Amino acid sequence: MPRKTQNNQLGTIKFIHITDTHLLDHPEDDFYGLNTKVSLDAVLYQCQTRYPDIDFMLFTGDISQTGNKQSYNIFQNIIQQYDCPVYCIPGNHDSPELLQDVIPDCPHDTINIIPFDAYSLVLISSRVEGQNHGRVSHQCLQQLKEHLNNHQDQFTIVAVHHPPVLINSKWLDDLGLQNGNELLQTINTCSHNTLILSGHVHQEVDYLQGQLRVLTTPSTCYQFEANCDHMNRTDTPPAYRYIRIDKSQNIETKVHYIDEEQKENSMTAEIRVARR
Repeated sequence: MPRKTQNNQLGTIKFIHITDTHLLDHPEDDFYGLNTKVSLDAVLYQCQTRYPDIDFMLFTGDISQTGNKQSYNIFQNIIQQYDCPVYCIPGNHDSPELLQDVIPDCPHDTINIIPFDAYSLVLISSRVEGQNHGRVSHQCLQQLKEHLNNHQDQFTIVAVHHPPVLINSKWLDDLGLQNGNELLQTINTCSHNTLILSGHVHQEVDYLQGQLRVLTTPSTCYQFEANCDHMNRTDTPPAYRYIRIDKSQNIETKVHYIDEEQKENSMTAEIRVARR
């Protein structure tokens, strides 16, 4: 169950959004020249330093690049160093069953709802077996509709790996959420106080449709060039997003990027811990 902090009891919720970690099977392995474990360690080190009193961390998919058990063992070893609840959803590269061994709240065939007083975190899988695009099942859409109708007094945070909106990059839009309009329609019909958080696109997106806001967060490893017809990786650093929602449902958010000095600081801290 989520940790009940003083801020949360007063009607404010604060958390970190992390996505697309693409962990490999061995700590020393690199992915397109980048060690994804080192970059995730650097992100989490800064999160802990800058925001020590968050309510939880949310990972929105592609925890693993390989979908193998070894990569999830690395993920488990990393997150168990932090005294903070962790929630996640699977991405197209993930194996949901193996991810559930680490994070039991991770959804698969049904949605999972985490209550936080005046808020609810709704975890939804958009993974399609053997595909890179996503789709939310009819069953999950019905469950979401029922939840929203029954909790209209709550602010709902929906986490889904594939963003339900187009981002003006043809190749990524082709690999996006195939029934994104259905998800948006379900939410717009039933709720006026919902935030959607996604990953998958390895870049920052802030989309507003009426009162519904959709945010994506850059990856903890490499980023994709925005507004591009073809895949092109950039030299933009790893990143994470901080989100704070107050009792008036105002959303404060900021994306933080990790530079090389911060990576070195996190590696030094990791060595100190290992030597204890």
